[in-house]
Amino acid sequence: MSDNRKYYYLKLKENYFDEDAIVLLESMQDGVLYSNILLKLYLKSLKNGGKLQLDENIPYTAQMIATITRQQVGTVERALQIFMKLGLVEPLQNGALYMSNIELLIGQSSTEGERKRRARLALQGQKALPKAGVDKCPPYQADICPPELEIEKEIEIEKERARVRYGTGHPRRLWPVWKCLSGPIGTGRTES
Repeated sequence: MSDNRKYYYLKLKENYFDEDAIVLLESMQDGVLYSNILLKLYLKSLKNGGKLQLDENIPYTAQMIATITRQQVGTVERALQIFMKLGLVEPLQNGALYMSNIELLIGQSSTEGERKRRARLALQGQKALPKAGVDKCPPYQADICPPELEIEKEIEIEKERARVRYGTGHPRRLWPVWKCLSGPIGTGRTES
């Protein structure tokens, strides 16, 4: 099987720094520093769906946030207060902080997705895909079902067909199926 890890990333629209909350934030004293802290918090919260937590039970404190963002505790505390006033961060009942707009900024991918993206770019480079429609490529079989999964599905379908045809799977009932599948090499049939 292939290695298929998930990767999370932050998607910023080109007008992200023109949004009212960010413009107000950056216009404050130490505002650019606060903006940097906000981006780091967005990145830290990606894996937890917007919640700032070390793990399922331990929410980040101001001290912990100061450590991971490499800022002073006082600066982080002021930044968190400002984020809450601007509606960028909300406190949860368990003490964790929730990044309010995170749903709009989260992207997710996998190694399989990256492989497909590289293949599409290669096809575009060979002029096999139109430039405007890179994401609108024809539904190749590999896009619908990766080869490994396709083979596994075919095996499961064959097993199910055998169960339906020959009953529960008793060896005597399955002998015709085994004989058919293990006939002379390359034929898939029994000798007659």
